[in-house]
Amino acid sequence: MTRFLSLALVAGLTAGAAAAQVPPGHATTSPIQPKDYPERITADDLAAPPADQTTTEEVVQRTIGRDGVHVVHFWAPWCGNSQAEFETGWYEVIEEHPDVTFTFVTIWNDGRDGADELRRYGIPDSATILAQPDRGPSANPDARRRTFLGLPLSWTPSTWIFNRGGQLATAFNYGEVSADMLEDAIEHAQADWTHD
Repeated sequence: MTRFLSLALVAGLTAGAAAAQVPPGHATTSPIQPKDYPERITADDLAAPPADQTTTEEVVQRTIGRDGVHVVHFWAPWCGNSQAEFETGWYEVIEEHPDVTFTFVTIWNDGRDGADELRRYGIPDSATILAQPDRGPSANPDARRRTFLGLPLSWTPSTWIFNRGGQLATAFNYGEVSADMLEDAIEHAQADWTHD
């Protein structure tokens, strides 16, 4: 896991340096190749949680470790992007996939779960709603938790889709996910093909 995060950081720094030396309009390539990345992130990679793992993380870790497809969505009631994506029909996707678990993790909201707001957008009772506590007042960015299960969490909303006993199949880490995008990601996570 640490190797993956280190490679991602090196790739970003290298790409930035390369872009600064290339004239505008010319393509650049990253020196990092697909072979440099781990094959997949699984529940086993998340088995050594940080010392301050929250109860919310423990619940989600147990959920994604089971067989099936699991959607974990990070959002905040005060976030306009979070609200906008729910208006695209997320509730319909949830209702069409009773075999998929949907967990809504409310972040950066002083430990409040925002369940009333989710219900206003039609999120059904079958969805699990949890709140991730911060280390202090959420209005203080330094008090906000920036990881979840050891993975970086730096944006709201973010959506992660797990399959095959905890493999991270898709991660939408920056911004809104429409109902169509969510539907496609679930369909791909349910597919039988593997890279083994």
